[in-house]
Amino acid sequence: MSAPVAAAPRRTRRRAPEATGSGSGWKEQVRRVSELCLLGVVAALLSVLVLPLGAVVATVSVAVGHWADTDELPRTSVVAREFGRRFLPGCVVSVVTVVAVLLAVREQQLLRAGTVPGGDVAAVAVLVVTAVLLAAALLAVPRLAGGAGWRAALAGGWRDLRRAPLAGAAALAVTAVPVLLSVLLPGAVLLLPALWVLALHAVHRRLLPPAAGGDA
Repeated sequence: MSAPVAAAPRRTRRRAPEATGSGSGWKEQVRRVSELCLLGVVAALLSVLVLPLGAVVATVSVAVGHWADTDELPRTSVVAREFGRRFLPGCVVSVVTVVAVLLAVREQQLLRAGTVPGGDVAAVAVLVVTAVLLAAALLAVPRLAGGAGWRAALAGGWRDLRRAPLAGAAALAVTAVPVLLSVLLPGAVLLLPALWVLALHAVHRRLLPPAAGGDA
């Protein structure tokens, strides 16, 4: 009678299987990021019209804030209602933004051409003022997620900038990155809007702890 054949040892896993529904697995992370990219595509297409730009930024901020808190985007119907509520005020913001950008560009052209006195010193001063105002506007974007309108959010963004100038510098930096990527890779502009807003939320949450008195 032959001796029993010993069973081959079972091969052990090199690593534990990835979780797919807990938010920690790579598949879940890909799904979550793809949701933001899809939201960014919709936002970029709507922003081409320029006029809805203010409403688009506010709506994306609300959706991204919900995503950061709950690991999922709001329902499509909720996002659509938020966009409708933000549309008219956002149109005003869009018009003011376009006019301000055109005036700043024109001012730079006049200063560098010598038509307006001041030369390079005045041109640099205009750039600094523009950067400060832009930083305050960027810090206002995460505040829109709490339901605030643009006026209240901009006022809060200005307070945040005075309270934590480093946060303003960080907001400018995380905005420069997608702008650079859009220049180098034009197609990337369709995927970046929601990721850019998420970066602004991260700056706001990391560098701007709640102030005394409850003003976050």
